[in-house]
Amino acid sequence: MNRKLLFPAVGLLIAIAVLLPTAHWSTNCGGNSAALPRVHEIAFTAAVNISDTPDHTFRFTTANEEERKELACCAHSVWLPRAHFLVSLAPIATGQPKHIIVICDTPYRNVPRRWIGSASPTHAAGYSDGSYGLISPAEFAAIDKSTFVPLDRLYPSKSE
Repeated sequence: MNRKLLFPAVGLLIAIAVLLPTAHWSTNCGGNSAALPRVHEIAFTAAVNISDTPDHTFRFTTANEEERKELACCAHSVWLPRAHFLVSLAPIATGQPKHIIVICDTPYRNVPRRWIGSASPTHAAGYSDGSYGLISPAEFAAIDKSTFVPLDRLYPSKSE
């Protein structure tokens, strides 16, 4: 084989060997890609509905019929079959400091998406102002879970 062809051919094979493992066509569905919008929807529902009550508070346990329908849709996810969304039992009121009102109990490694390796495990969390983000397992462990209840326990699916 001609040397002029050998070096580019070897270089091409090395490049393929290095890049091929990162070029798989997996999806980023499920995990925190699904949990983040879900906690955002739950937190936003609470934040928006605060103003609808006379005392300007929202409680997941005493949601009205319309709010229950919205939240029941959020309680279950095809993309997160084993995850539960834990919601605060405490009243959420205007003027309170920003705090976590919903968390996904299952940590995932797919957000942020990386080309090589995976992200550190994180939990999706929603806040009292309607915002959302990721928290570390240490932050999740520090939360008093006795003040939270699984949303799917409050609003079980019709098939259960």
